[in-house]
Amino acid sequence: MNDSADIKEAADRLQSALGKLGGSIDSLLNKVSRLEAIKKESDSMSADRAALAAKLDASYAKEKDFLAREKEFGALAEETTQELDRVIRQVRMALGED
Repeated sequence: MNDSADIKEAADRLQSALGKLGGSIDSLLNKVSRLEAIKKESDSMSADRAALAAKLDASYAKEKDFLAREKEFGALAEETTQELDRVIRQVRMALGED
């Protein structure tokens, strides 16, 4: 072959290689774009998870407080019932209904 034909063939091979490289770069850029979207979604889900965890912790704290108050209320109700029973017995004794 002559130099002109060799140069043409080399230019064609270079052009083909550049086309393949461009396709590979496009494919990589698409993958990077998808990964960035996944990362963004993951970050959003992590933020949502943290917010839900905080709400759950607050809910547990409220439940614990509620249970403590319920226990206190139950104890007061029991004391009140016992006191009422004592008063009723005293009234019955005073009325002679023993």
